[in-house]
Amino acid sequence: MRDLVLAAELVNYRRERWLTPEGKVIVAPLPEGVSSGFGRNLRRACLALHTQGQVTTPRLTAILNGIGVEISKRQVVRLLTTGLDPFVEEDSAVLHAGLVSAPFITVDDTGARHNRRNAFTTQIGGERFSTFRTSLSKSRLNFLSVLRAGHQDYVLNDEAMNWLKAQGVEHAIMARLKTNPPAVFTDQIAFLEYLASKGIDILDRQLLRLLRRRRSGAPSAITACSATR
Repeated sequence: MRDLVLAAELVNYRRERWLTPEGKVIVAPLPEGVSSGFGRNLRRACLALHTQGQVTTPRLTAILNGIGVEISKRQVVRLLTTGLDPFVEEDSAVLHAGLVSAPFITVDDTGARHNRRNAFTTQIGGERFSTFRTSLSKSRLNFLSVLRAGHQDYVLNDEAMNWLKAQGVEHAIMARLKTNPPAVFTDQIAFLEYLASKGIDILDRQLLRLLRRRRSGAPSAITACSATR
């Protein structure tokens, strides 16, 4: 026979307190994952029920109160929306690992509401992974930025230069951009600074769109001057 037990548990932590000669009080930290007076298991349950079970925050609050956990709707929302950096990093790692290892990927997008505005959710998946990204655009550039899996680096290499040549970019601009060995930039700001230093008008939207547009492959994808590794 299989059964499930849901019960509220109150845990008291005894934390050491030290007073330094300078008069500063040092208090031992709480265990990792404990925040706002609630433990890790409670937060796990909230995240699982809300994301996988699609349980709304009012209903989630009622469930927790029903099993003896004194918690308000605002506190539930705080558990669901704050301190999510480890989950964001894990989600980005899943996408990167999937793009590296999957023999194929499938993509689709659908309309979605976000922050009271019309937005779009893009799904990228393979045999063993699936990720979702919501943004205010469904443009090709936005989709390509999703494929970057959190990376922000740019690169100027031979493939990028060949593509710019095929697009009919002026030889004078090509000459300014050509570099050997390939130049790598940490993010878009560094890339734009490089373009400006070469006398290229970074306010020319049509030219800038060409310089950022092309990408092939994933995750080692390349825009005409942009790559993710």
